[in-house]
Amino acid sequence: MARGSVRRRGWVWAGFVLGFAGQSLGAGVLFWAVFPVWLCCFWTVQGYPPAVSDLPLWFAVGAFNAAPIVGVVVSSPIVLLTLLYAHRRCSADAKKRLLLLSALLYALLVPPVAYALLLVYAEMWHYRAWDAMMPSLLRAYLMLAPACALVGALVGWLWHRWRARS
Repeated sequence: MARGSVRRRGWVWAGFVLGFAGQSLGAGVLFWAVFPVWLCCFWTVQGYPPAVSDLPLWFAVGAFNAAPIVGVVVSSPIVLLTLLYAHRRCSADAKKRLLLLSALLYALLVPPVAYALLLVYAEMWHYRAWDAMMPSLLRAYLMLAPACALVGALVGWLWHRWRARS
């Protein structure tokens, strides 16, 4: 009897870890789909409407696309664990607020992680010129945070729907 319960517990943990990894990778794929749409809106408002030839460049995986995607995947476990903790702590009325929490956490966590990854990629991290870094980090927030918040809201909504069913 004990042997079966240990085996079952192992399968539950394996399912949890695989589901967690799948959700993290899924958030990265979702960001890859959302970010070019956000860029189209951003540049159109700035007065530079994108051409059709810009879209393949925005969907191509390069350093400037891979860093935020990896930033989303790296930040996802923190967000998902926070959602799991908050889901257990809050009442049934406040469960939909997890969507806002997820959006806020993704918007706050992903831009600095992506910026740090780009600095490491460019081999500029060791210079630590904070006065030169801050303006570009603020631009990273302006460029990434809205798309990350949308991804976070979608992840929070999907997570809430999934948890509501189980």
